[in-house]
Amino acid sequence: MKRFAAVLAAAGLLALPACGTAESTYGAGTAPTAGTAQAAATGDADARDVDTGDADARDVDTGDADARDVDTGDVNAADVVFLQMMVAHNRQGMEMAGLVTDRSARQGVKELAAQAGAVQRDEVAAMTRWLYDWDQPLAGSGHAHGDHAALHTTSPEEITTLRRMSGAGFDTRFLNVFIAHQHNAVEMARAEIRTGRHPGVKRLARMIDRSRSAQIREMLGHLAS
Repeated sequence: MKRFAAVLAAAGLLALPACGTAESTYGAGTAPTAGTAQAAATGDADARDVDTGDADARDVDTGDADARDVDTGDVNAADVVFLQMMVAHNRQGMEMAGLVTDRSARQGVKELAAQAGAVQRDEVAAMTRWLYDWDQPLAGSGHAHGDHAALHTTSPEEITTLRRMSGAGFDTRFLNVFIAHQHNAVEMARAEIRTGRHPGVKRLARMIDRSRSAQIREMLGHLAS
């Protein structure tokens, strides 16, 4: 596969609010199940997975990077940075989902976490395969890229707090933290939809948008019940 000629550290995805008005953001829909990432990678995804039309392009900061420096035809810097950031984001999501089985007091929360973990595991497999094929590292280089990644993940302190909790208190805390975590995934996916180029990666981003939005709706329902 083609190699990128430039360092991709300054692709410039602007961090967006962690949670905000999640309840008003997510409409009705069905979350894709585990295995949809494979469909995105192979081109078998349903064509009805269309771009969201309500995102403002001004939410993406292109910084000082020149897209022509990383142009390799069907792939651009935004595609690579999205994959690198989502790999880290999903792995952290899998870690949090793994805490639920032994700590949650609610079967519905356990089922949601199990499904979320399975979906994220499949996505990581597809995303790491793309990065490997493009001869790109799993983590971006450069201080700016690291700052963006940190803003899109949950703090280690928050995860440590979750590890120390159980029962109803854990469920409430987990749901709030995971809503914010998955909202960040929605924002990254929508940035990729707007600025990415690779058809398969953009297709995966649309699936992530739908999947996480559905999970957030479900978690809001658990909090309200």
